[in-house]
Amino acid sequence: MLTIEDVTKSFTGTTAVKNISLEIRKGEVFGFLGPNGAGKTTTLRMIMDIIQPDKGRILIDGVPSTRCDHSRVGYLPEERGIYQKAKVRDVIEYLAKLKGATPREAEERTERWLSRLHMPDMAEKKIFELSKGNQQKIQFIISVINEPELLILDEPFTGLDPVNQKVLQNIINEFRSRECTVILSTHQMAKVEENCEKMCLIHKGEIISYGATRDVMNQHGGRLDDAFIALVGEGYE
Repeated sequence: MLTIEDVTKSFTGTTAVKNISLEIRKGEVFGFLGPNGAGKTTTLRMIMDIIQPDKGRILIDGVPSTRCDHSRVGYLPEERGIYQKAKVRDVIEYLAKLKGATPREAEERTERWLSRLHMPDMAEKKIFELSKGNQQKIQFIISVINEPELLILDEPFTGLDPVNQKVLQNIINEFRSRECTVILSTHQMAKVEENCEKMCLIHKGEIISYGATRDVMNQHGGRLDDAFIALVGEGYE
């Protein structure tokens, strides 16, 4: 279970996240919905202990995020950060071993995931030779290569066509069936409707709606986009 308690984070006088509290239970697919600049990525980076909150605390299974075993966590950042001049296979296997896999496990998992995402013929290509969509799929593979118990996905559908978006959604559902907790951070309302039992809506660093996705939708005529506009405002794009 992931618990966020009264967390605040500021940068040079600007409050990016303000007094947010959440509880995400084991096995949930949780939607973290908000417009660009709402504070989503800042919150995810605090969960990953990349940055620390100014106030409050974050617990993963009751252990502070600063002390938890992050080899149990998978993280797909919004920004691409993989080695552009390295081969696809080498990058995935290297990062799998950094996350605790044996060389044999790293090799087997790499082959399995490249096949699952219809990329076995790209194993020997260099990252920079791939399309943006295929680079996104490589980053997704890296986020799940350690078979995580908590999977954090920041805008995972960016650059993917509808077919590959569906592939990712099916994989997310498989992780849910294995009791993996998934956080899906996005500004795409339809993805939250399709994938998430519970959600929060964050705007200007504050949580303005939190609960079962269906309940949030029902409060606004059964449509999440109507709820979003009502809560965030007409200026959202």
